[in-house]
Amino acid sequence: MPFKYLVLFICRCCIFFGVLVTQWATAGMLVKADIDRLFDQQCLVGDIQPNLPVWPLFVKDGENPDAKPVLKAYVFETVDFEPVRGYGGKPINVMVVMDTQGNYLASKLLDHKEPLFRSDAGIAKLSKFTEQYAGLSMQQKIEIFAHTATPRRDANYAALFGVQAGTVTAKAIDKTIVLSAASVAMAHAEAQAQGMIAGAVAGGAKQKPESETYTRLTWDNLLSRGMVSEQVFTRSEIEKVFAGTKASGTDKLAADKPDEPALKLNVALVSLPAIGRNLLDNDGWRLLATNRRQAQALLVLESGPMSRMNYESQRVQEDLPFEVRQNGQTLKLRVMSYDKALRVPGYPETTRAFFFVVDNATPLDPTSAFDLDLKWGRRFGSYPNQVVNVTLPLDYSFHGWRAAWYGLLDADISQWDWVNAWQTRSMEIVVLLLGLVVLTTGLVMQKRLSAGTRRLKWLRGAYLVFTLGFIGWYAQGQLTIVNITAAIDELRHGGDLLFFMNDPMSVILWLFVAGTLLVWGRGTFCGWLCPFGALQELISMVTQAVGLHHRRLKSALDRKLKMFKYVVLAVIVGGVWFSPSFAEVAVEIEPFKTAISLYFVRDWPYVAWAVFCLGLSVFVYRGYCRYICPLGAALAATNVLQRWSWIPRREACGTPCQTCRHRCEYQAIEPSGEINYSECFQCLDCVSIYQDDQRCLPLIQQRKDGSRFIALQPEVSA
Repeated sequence: MPFKYLVLFICRCCIFFGVLVTQWATAGMLVKADIDRLFDQQCLVGDIQPNLPVWPLFVKDGENPDAKPVLKAYVFETVDFEPVRGYGGKPINVMVVMDTQGNYLASKLLDHKEPLFRSDAGIAKLSKFTEQYAGLSMQQKIEIFAHTATPRRDANYAALFGVQAGTVTAKAIDKTIVLSAASVAMAHAEAQAQGMIAGAVAGGAKQKPESETYTRLTWDNLLSRGMVSEQVFTRSEIEKVFAGTKASGTDKLAADKPDEPALKLNVALVSLPAIGRNLLDNDGWRLLATNRRQAQALLVLESGPMSRMNYESQRVQEDLPFEVRQNGQTLKLRVMSYDKALRVPGYPETTRAFFFVVDNATPLDPTSAFDLDLKWGRRFGSYPNQVVNVTLPLDYSFHGWRAAWYGLLDADISQWDWVNAWQTRSMEIVVLLLGLVVLTTGLVMQKRLSAGTRRLKWLRGAYLVFTLGFIGWYAQGQLTIVNITAAIDELRHGGDLLFFMNDPMSVILWLFVAGTLLVWGRGTFCGWLCPFGALQELISMVTQAVGLHHRRLKSALDRKLKMFKYVVLAVIVGGVWFSPSFAEVAVEIEPFKTAISLYFVRDWPYVAWAVFCLGLSVFVYRGYCRYICPLGAALAATNVLQRWSWIPRREACGTPCQTCRHRCEYQAIEPSGEINYSECFQCLDCVSIYQDDQRCLPLIQQRKDGSRFIALQPEVSA
């Protein structure tokens, strides 16, 4: 390809992805004007409710213009009630219009971060799926089938068509709609005696909202786990803070009762579901979700003789008596008004609660340490403006990683939807497990498997066909860097990884890869279980058979190019922290979704990139895997965990024998004969050469001269 055409191709791809980033970053939430346009004056749109994030819809009596408008329906965003995460690890937001009888009048996809459906065509697929809910009811049982299925429905049941290569996404959309509708129904029933009919409320109650399926903890549980911190200041400690100021000695009891607890403070990061759902009732959790969206929220409790409620005569009043700092920056706080008592067994009721939402302009990272200070002003003298201010530092060490861990420990398997997904794919799971057993057996018996060059070639080719055909194209088990970025982003925001469980193929493969990384290194996945890698290698087998041979790069250039994939990985992972919208598009450097998940049915820039990567493998053996793949880089970076040098070596390997090194297609053998396991793909070619007295120099020498040479060159650890 001439250089100018290559540049033109890259520029067009950059423009395409740049537009995509802009569209993705500017995706907005629902506002009242959107609803007005949607109904085009057919209904009156009320204001969003202060304690329930819904817009009421009213209709007028056409025959009596003076009559009071009648409540017809509610409009709400699912992210405000049940923010269910999709395959990308981010909540999918759907607008739902539901009437007072529990019927879905309309449903519209508002926002998603699903990596397979970024393009206009992909968004159209998800939108078409979402729109199926219009005309359904909360009383109907809804099931999702293949994307080719014919929808059908009756009074009690609805069968919907799914989304090609988007089973997890479709289930997430279904769950967020159904559970959010149930939350709205029950919240409305609690707030008003009239409104939704009993059937609608009963229908919602059958499908328990996610906010009620958490593991209930007592106050002591929360304290012992560090979810709620507790700090007690005695009278003498507070006096020491004011020592040397004009406000010193204000507490007359400090001298007689220096060790008496004067102030107890409890702190909790209530935006973490494991904490907030235990401390707040349903109304409080919904109010918090409405106020924070993607922000974090803190709860601070005060009790004791010197708390604000008991010490107002001497303690200066402040709207924001607490200050939060992280990484040297003071974070902006907003007070959240919530006056209901906290409902948790053992909660000390003689406290005063303060709720603060961290402003999105200065976001709080829940996975990193932050400083929390109580700002205390004490008056002195006869003038109200004579004040001495001090700071009491508060300790809080609980963050999202611990929340995710405790959430996993406390999870009730009977409440997990993914159990059904595993049951429905039981045959696929069995086939995959059998395939992994075969692979493990072959790698354990590596010498027997690779004893014959021809046999190794055919067995390896057959397994690569299984990987591509069954694991990839049929079972959709292609692991991807998106799995890693979604996990990082979810854990850093205090979530868990249970959303992965809806995809049993990926979970099983990840568990297998995690184990084999310790034994054999990254090559088990990259060399045998990656469908896109298998596709490259199978293409190479065909092209070599017709006379197209690979170009072997110079060792120095090969080493430099292999570092590029680590740069790609660093850019993507760094983007998760510093520019999430960029990271969501940067992962498209992987052609896996185009070639494997979507069978090349995608917009042309994606297809062109996938074809380019496959074409590269014709001239440079598995060039994408070796030089570009960020997932391969992530797995190779774990090479420090690999404990066994399992490929047999001899002292003669490297000096004088260089056969394995020169014939290694991956250029993963050093001049010394040692194996670079972070670049080894476990093709077993070198193990085959090791046993071949026609290719291995020590064995050739042994065959010619007897056993003298081999006895002097024993097998050694690589």
